[in-house]
Amino acid sequence: MSNMSYCRFRNTAQDLGECLEVIENEIFNGDPLGSRMELEGLQRILDIAEEIERYREDLEDYIHESISTRSYEN
Repeated sequence: MSNMSYCRFRNTAQDLGECLEVIENEIFNGDPLGSRMELEGLQRILDIAEEIERYREDLEDYIHESISTRSYEN
């Protein structure tokens, strides 16, 4: 199920934080992932992260500009 557009990035960031905890606390301590699908999912996350990194500077500029010029409730 996909996230609603108004909370997509917030929810995904939380999920990625949980994935990072598994990477730090389990994978690097020798615990295997449960299935091939999980390994494929991890590879896809790495591929997506690499793609997003290419936009990092532009995205950071967009974020800072948006925060400073728009009014937000939260």
